[in-house]
Amino acid sequence: MIHRMTAGVATLAALLAATPAWAQSSNRGLQTVADGAKVTGHMTIDFNSRSVRNNIGLDKYSIEALTVADLMAYSGSAQRKPEDTITYSLRIDVNNPQNPSQIAKDVAILRGETPIDEGGRYQPESGNLRLDIVKGQQSSGKFGGVIQGREVTRWWELGEQINRASQAADKLYSRTVNGKVVTIQVKNPDPLSFQGLVLAPGPFSFLPQTRVSGNLDYDYELGNWLTDNNGISFQYAVGNQAYTDKVTGSIRYVEEEGNFTDAKGQSRNYTGYYDYNLRFNEPVVKPEEAFFGGENKDADVEAFFGTVEQNQAGLYGRVYYLDSEDGCRREKNESGQMECIGPTRSEVYWDLKPVKLTYSQLGNWFKLEPLMIGPFNDE
Repeated sequence: MIHRMTAGVATLAALLAATPAWAQSSNRGLQTVADGAKVTGHMTIDFNSRSVRNNIGLDKYSIEALTVADLMAYSGSAQRKPEDTITYSLRIDVNNPQNPSQIAKDVAILRGETPIDEGGRYQPESGNLRLDIVKGQQSSGKFGGVIQGREVTRWWELGEQINRASQAADKLYSRTVNGKVVTIQVKNPDPLSFQGLVLAPGPFSFLPQTRVSGNLDYDYELGNWLTDNNGISFQYAVGNQAYTDKVTGSIRYVEEEGNFTDAKGQSRNYTGYYDYNLRFNEPVVKPEEAFFGGENKDADVEAFFGTVEQNQAGLYGRVYYLDSEDGCRREKNESGQMECIGPTRSEVYWDLKPVKLTYSQLGNWFKLEPLMIGPFNDE
């Protein structure tokens, strides 16, 4: 749980008044996040567009203290009208770089709209999505580019998608596990694509304007997310030095029931979770088709998505989901039976661990994640 600032208010206030919050302590961006740091938080998603009890049809994502180590924390909400627009209002608290136990609240706001066109393209610049610094010397930075959402977002369309996938060419994904190259195949993956995406600068100088490119591919058969060998690239500059970080790996979905203890020490139930295994700047591994048998062996799949070698620079852990279908709308499934079109509510809990990441790397990833909450959480 965040230790809220109870002392040193005047010192931090003077710091914020003297200079923009995002211009503080640029050297910190190259420092490694402290061992044991966590990413924790809670989000409630109300899928009102799936409910028979709500005629407004706006899906709402309510974030409670998404705390990114001792860097910053989000709170607020986003509302999405499916296939039309998503509107953000997320407040950002920041940790004092000179004394991370001190926290300044509501220093910045991520706000504005992101229109969604007929092709499922999220376009933040068209809706003036921006990051506003509202304390200290005020400033505003805009997001740009495009996020191409997944092609299929409704389960009752999945049968057709999987049928098409069975006729499509495989795409191979490889990674090194315990010194061995492990390769799996996915039929017709659906990419969540970042096309010239620009992350607005802030709320620190070591989180400058950043360009993001690449794909996070979705596997409909198993419900997993994967990166190909190109990964997801983040390009930015700190001071006069240019940096490019490449994120590769997987986010595996596990459908099972259980319980865990959240960041506040409360026991929580879950109906499934995403298992993060994302690595930063790992050596490139090329799929060797000549040595691939053409089928996913259980041992290779388990190894590919396994939790070994989590001492490499990366982001690991789980994001838990507790889904419910109260008052859901129903459609006919492939058997002709009426079935809920998806959860009407999801309680989401982050429990992630950054390993050997710099503050710039971690901050950039968690400026990207809020932009993905719509397509990433579609069923």
